[in-house]
Amino acid sequence: MKELLYARDERGRKLYFEVKEEKNTLFLTLKKETFADCKELWLLPELGSAAIGDEGFYMLPRNIEMSGDPLVRFIQREDNHFCYDKAILSLYGIKTPNITALIRLERTYKYWFDIILKNGIYNVMPHFDFTVNDKVYDDIRLELVLFCKEDGYAQMAVYERELRLERKEIPNLKEKCKKEAVEYARKYPLIRIRMGWKPSPSVIRHQSPENEPEMFVACSFERVCDIADQLKLKGVEGAELQLVGWNISGHDGRFPQLMPPDHRLGGLDGLKKCIEHVKKLGYRISLHTNTIDAVEIANCFDWNDICVQNGGYLQMGHYSGGLAYHVCPIKQLKNAKRDLPELSKLGLNGLHFTDVISIALPDTCTSEDHPCNQTQGISAFRENMSYTSELFGGFSSEGSFDFAVGDLDFALYVCFGDGFGKKTRPFCESTIPLFELIYHGILLYNPSSPTVNYPIKDEATRLRFFMNGGRPSFYFFSRFRSGGASNWMGATDLTSTTDEELSSAAERIALACKEYSDLKLDDRQLIHMCDYEVLGNGLEVATYEDGAKMVGNFSDKELYYEGATVPAWDFIIL
Repeated sequence: MKELLYARDERGRKLYFEVKEEKNTLFLTLKKETFADCKELWLLPELGSAAIGDEGFYMLPRNIEMSGDPLVRFIQREDNHFCYDKAILSLYGIKTPNITALIRLERTYKYWFDIILKNGIYNVMPHFDFTVNDKVYDDIRLELVLFCKEDGYAQMAVYERELRLERKEIPNLKEKCKKEAVEYARKYPLIRIRMGWKPSPSVIRHQSPENEPEMFVACSFERVCDIADQLKLKGVEGAELQLVGWNISGHDGRFPQLMPPDHRLGGLDGLKKCIEHVKKLGYRISLHTNTIDAVEIANCFDWNDICVQNGGYLQMGHYSGGLAYHVCPIKQLKNAKRDLPELSKLGLNGLHFTDVISIALPDTCTSEDHPCNQTQGISAFRENMSYTSELFGGFSSEGSFDFAVGDLDFALYVCFGDGFGKKTRPFCESTIPLFELIYHGILLYNPSSPTVNYPIKDEATRLRFFMNGGRPSFYFFSRFRSGGASNWMGATDLTSTTDEELSSAAERIALACKEYSDLKLDDRQLIHMCDYEVLGNGLEVATYEDGAKMVGNFSDKELYYEGATVPAWDFIIL
């Protein structure tokens, strides 16, 4: 096998890894001096070679815009080449007639996956490009974990989880639930409420107080109290209300500036009364903040905070506040320590939400004052998350890159999934919930952006939410983008504009809470998944460590599993 343990550069040179063997694992190191002059590298380009018709698969991690993790079979098809980046898991698996292995990558550099079929031969390889990402600054380190030929993706997933637990890189959810806010979140749903926003994207790209567009008020602090009252009236025992766009100029309005709470929503006094009222009803309450985006209208906008790339400032995104610039990861931490202590004094008791930080890889910054490579960026992100968690008693964010899992208590969605539209993946006939197999029982999550508000969506979305082990998540005014821009949580929405709309929304939330409680899915959050089978006839089976099986029927007809009836577009627990 050692002849296959190499990287190939853009000139076709083979650069061999140093190999250290321990038990079932080969620790591979490519010294930075070896590839310092390389523009591109393809790692282990022949290790996973397989011919059309071979038994086996490639187990690949989804990226933030994929719904499920691709399972590539070696079937007959035309020659093709597919690549993608932003994989949320830093690993992949191969099972061929020659080898069954899990390859774990240390996130020292950004990379993408190349899947190639040429002349009847499949190959998969991580691809590094030093012309567009970090320059060479560290070694490349991999772990090649060898499995028995009978093993499959479930054994690989369980191994990954147990290894990270053993190394104390991540705690179990039971450990996280020692924090009161996390234990509460395990039992009860999240209800996010978008309160105010300017047109997004804004036609005014460079905003100032003189030309700032008017903010639309969807829900005042007083109306949040009405929502809480209605939830109580409908019998919702517990919920965490999370306020979005509560800050000056609303959602994405003047980030990173937060204070004061917008006067059109009720100002600081209104926010304080709202927090007190929600807590008095026995619910919890938290706030949404953002450290990655900076717009010029913010009173704390500082060009020295902005990430520098290719000799210029990194402009990424166009939202309510106009053109947004990405703040260097190191400066994001500085801004969090400046702004969050003031919020922590308000008496908030939910899982504080920092936008984006867990659904993005940190930007490379080449500023002379605050240079930041990927390793330093991940360290800054993790310190930011840990600091926020200590301050508020828990931490939540938008997604779930695996570097964040140890510090993250809840992910609003594992990924966007098909929230921005279904993408073509030429090598993917089926998907598996690999992330969920590894991390269910490690953190709370909602499976994808479309499964937010699942009770008011189609049967398939609801079923996917339950089969993937989600925590119920709801959103008032999730749809806010204008001018044809995508609303990644879908077109179906919860609103509270009229009392009738509010009553209907609270009723749907109450029914969902009852189902979650009656099925004891709050307790199931603490139990690891150990297998997930896609049977091919419409049935999918999630098996848990306590022996329970959740069987879902993704078809229009009643089906049977081990003598039990599974209704169409529904699930049973055995």
